[in-house]
Formats: sequence, structure tokens, C-alpha cells
Amino acid sequence: MNLYQRFSVYSVLGCLTLLNLLVLAAMVGVLADHTLLTEAQSGWAASVNFLAASMVALFMALRIHRLHLRHVAIAGLLLAAASDVASAYAADSLNAFLVCRFMAGMGAGAAYTVVVAAFARLPEVDRGYGVFITLQFIVSGLGLYILPVYSADIGFSGMFFAFAALEIAAVVLCLSLPGKPAQFESHDAPIPRRTELQVLLAASTLLGVLGFAVFEAANVAQFTYVERLGAALDLSDHQIGLVLGIGSLAGIPGAFAIVLMGRRFGRIKPLSLGIVLAIAGLMLLIRTDAFALYLAGSCLLGFSWAFCLPHIQGLLAGLDSGGSAVAAGAATSTIGGAIGPGLAALFVGDGLYDRVFVMTIALFIAAWLSLWFANRSAHRHLEGTS
Repeated sequence: MNLYQRFSVYSVLGCLTLLNLLVLAAMVGVLADHTLLTEAQSGWAASVNFLAASMVALFMALRIHRLHLRHVAIAGLLLAAASDVASAYAADSLNAFLVCRFMAGMGAGAAYTVVVAAFARLPEVDRGYGVFITLQFIVSGLGLYILPVYSADIGFSGMFFAFAALEIAAVVLCLSLPGKPAQFESHDAPIPRRTELQVLLAASTLLGVLGFAVFEAANVAQFTYVERLGAALDLSDHQIGLVLGIGSLAGIPGAFAIVLMGRRFGRIKPLSLGIVLAIAGLMLLIRTDAFALYLAGSCLLGFSWAFCLPHIQGLLAGLDSGGSAVAAGAATSTIGGAIGPGLAALFVGDGLYDRVFVMTIALFIAAWLSLWFANRSAHRHLEGTS
């Protein structure tokens, strides 16, 4: 299997571990429309799912050099599938539903952490993450179109049954994953081999994973209620599905640009551009009163999200190609994803979506500052070891 074939297989597997995130906005709408759960409760259910995934990823970050990645991924996918089936029967009880979503998050989180760590062990890691993110936005675009349009036919139970079936099918792809790792060096410089804990306590790692967490909190916060904004604008289900789908598909050229250019322009300059585009998209959503602005804002946000992610993950993978830094990034970014819907629920009130988007702008600025300092610290560390 050549490098780009491996990129492709890992990307498909990774997308199947991220289904709850990739279709989050539509999933919240399905739960709010077809169960007794409120919009806020649906947001908290998503937070519980992401929180469980972050806990598993953080534990794995401390042991990633020693884990058998293939076995962990298979176990995680089977747990996620069983929990999704249970979720289909538990929506009448909030507590039972939250437990099911927690267990699903643990399983999917373990499998996702394996995938990002496996990418870190390959050459040309930035391009690999670019392929991964490109496919994420293709899958998200399709899912965000299908769920709102066909939600009346499949219902919330059918949605969770479909998630479970795809997770079971993904077990076959786990055969391409590595088992126990060999010893790896940094992609960026010949840094002496460090333990997982030494990697995680480095200033560059701490700042990088913090920035990643805040970046994901910002994106998931706005993504949680962007579908509800469309409903508040009295757009049809077809129009909302179309905007969400096109907005996600706008991420494809953003992510694929990294596949083409690699690290030609470094990481911080592209990240700065991506953050500016995200803020511009949020400003359009704040001012929107019509379909055109709603579409434009969603497209800018989708492009920005996909454009920034490979650079952030590449920065972390460059710190330790054994995968500990990027696994920690998976943990903290998932914590950010868990916090994002909860923060949005605190600000949304009774349909006050503008407040959510203003809060998200502040988060994007904080994320950029943290990542800038992380990149600067990493360069100083590399200079000190050369």
C-alpha cells in the first residue's frame, strides 16, 4: 500500500469515527424535532459525547507509544456501535440517553485517537491530514443535506441505526492500522526520543493543544446552532439542508489546498488567514436576514475550518511522530468540542443566536494567539537542539 493509499484508508476510517461531529447541526435538529429533548438538552447530549471522547484520548496520549493501535480501534468502534443502537431506544429518558451518548463517545474517541496517531507516523504528515480533512467535509456535506431533508422518513432511531451500521463496517478498515509502534523521530528535526509525558509537558505542546481546544470550541459552538438560525429565518428544510451541505463542501478546497502546497508557506500565515475568514463568516451570520447571507457565512466558516485543521494537526505531529502530542490534541480539541455546545446553550437563550456568534469570534482570537505562541516555542526548541 503506497503513501496516498494509506492516507485514503486512514481518512475513511477517521471520518466514520467522527460522524457525530460531522453532522452535528443536523443531528441536533433531528433530536429537537423528533424527540422530547429541547434544543439545550440536545446540545448537552453532544457535549457529553465529546467529553467522553476527550477523556479516552487523554489517557491514550500518555500511553500511545506502547498501545496496539489496531486492537484499540476495533474495540472502540464496536463499543460505539453498541452505544448508538442503545441511543435509538433511550431518547424518552434524558439520563439514559446521556449515558448512551457518553459510552458512544468513549468508543468513537478511542478509534479517532488511533487514526490521528497513525497519521503522525507517516511522512508528509501535513498532506495526510489535508486528505483526511478534505474527506471529512465531503462526508459532512452529504450528511448535512441528507438528514434535514429525510429526517421525517428516517427519524432519530433510523439515524442512530445508520451510525451503528457504518461503525461496524469500519472495523474492516482497521486491518490497515499499525500494531505496536517502532521508535520514531520528529518530522521537523532530529530531536532525541522523549517519553509521552516529556512531550506533553513541553511549552509548545501545552500551548498547541490549548489553541486546538479553543479553536474547536469556537467551531462547534457556532456549528451547533447554525441549523436553528436557518429555521429562525423561516427557511425551508430543503434550503437549510442545501446551505449546510454547501457550507461543508466549501471546506473541500480549503483542506485540499494543504495537500497541494504542504508547508510551502509555513503554518502560522495560513492559520491567520483561516481565522480571519472565520470571523468574516460569523459577521455575515450576525447580520443575516436572507438566504444569500446565510449561505455566504456558512461557506466562509466551512472553508476556514478545513483550511486551519491540517496546519494545527501538522504542528502537533511534528513535535512527536510517535503520536503523543497529536493524541493530546485530539483530547483537548474534543474537550473544546464538548464545551462548545454547552457554551452555545448558555448564550443562546430563546433564539438569541447573535450572542453565540459574538462569543465565537472571541474564541477564535484566543485560539490564534495560543497557536502563534506554540509555533514560536516549537521553533525555539528546535533551534536549541540543532
